[in-house]
Amino acid sequence: MIIFDILIFLIILSIVVLVHELGHFWGAKLTGVKVEEFGIGFPPKIWKKKIGETEYSIGALPFGGYNKIYGMDEIDDEKDKDPRGYERKGFWVKALICLGGVIMNLIFAVFLFYFLVIGSGFKMSQTMIITDYKFPFGTQIDRPLVLDVSENSPAQMAGLKFKDVIVSINGDNINSLGQFINILDSNLGKNISLDFIDAETEEIKTVNVTLRSEITEDQGALGISYGDMSYIEYSSLGDKLLCGFYHTYNFVDYSIRAMGTLIGNSVEEKSIEPLANSMSGPIGIFAITKIVAQEGIIPLINLIALLSIAIGVTNLLPIPAMDGAKTIFLGLELINKKIFTKELQMKVEQIGMVFLIILALVMVFKDFFQFKDIIFK
Repeated sequence: MIIFDILIFLIILSIVVLVHELGHFWGAKLTGVKVEEFGIGFPPKIWKKKIGETEYSIGALPFGGYNKIYGMDEIDDEKDKDPRGYERKGFWVKALICLGGVIMNLIFAVFLFYFLVIGSGFKMSQTMIITDYKFPFGTQIDRPLVLDVSENSPAQMAGLKFKDVIVSINGDNINSLGQFINILDSNLGKNISLDFIDAETEEIKTVNVTLRSEITEDQGALGISYGDMSYIEYSSLGDKLLCGFYHTYNFVDYSIRAMGTLIGNSVEEKSIEPLANSMSGPIGIFAITKIVAQEGIIPLINLIALLSIAIGVTNLLPIPAMDGAKTIFLGLELINKKIFTKELQMKVEQIGMVFLIILALVMVFKDFFQFKDIIFK
């Protein structure tokens, strides 16, 4: 079974990374910059063929793809002087090539989200890692997602369990976490009727439960730990026509704000732990893929779309050797080309690559111990 999980993970990761590299490839081709090589997977090569000026290849290691764009990411005077070379092009052409991968990742997400949103009747749901967030587009309601149930708690005696979603209390629909807390606080010690979506059957069930009359710091009225499940509906004609774009924008905005929130929490707590615990490398993505794969093909497609957005947004970070940093350097080059030379850029990117390799190794070890129970389950 683990071999099947690994195969699915490799296919998903390869698709998302390949889409990114196709963005750089098409950015170069559309602007007349020569592409020396475009590869699917990484060496050793098991197949290659030169078509026109570009060599196309398939590597034995199935991890996405790569480009070799003429005169980019190398110091070569001959290539730098060639009209077909990257260095002879202006700012906007270079920026399009640098950001082509990000653009393609977002376009790919738009395409997938059109399929998913229309197929779901223009209603989508998403587990949130930051609370009190409102998506820019669509009508949103937030409901409590059960993450843990305390022993001998009112919730356990009522039959609530992990991943159940609370829909209403005493007939009042829950549309926000604040409303949920207020209803509980106003019914301490009372018997309430609670409707929830069963995580296993996805049916709405009703139970009666008597809340605790007193709450403590670590034990609430129900005895659950809960997260935030957001439901988004695109109901107007305009929303429906643009749902793929709107849903993609929603999650780009959410990703950026979530990253900012996590960085802010780390600064406030003077600890890297909040940010580190929310970041995942290949091992973490494999664990998530393994869980999602058990839910079916539609959740897997949703995961691919979210990963495509994640790779796009991550590549915009101003970390040397990433697309965002390359684009920033283009702007600095416009200001003063004598200071911000290609040689300087290459040196800075080498440092950035070392940092990214170290970060990747740290993430592998962190993810292994964080997700080992899921990986080997």
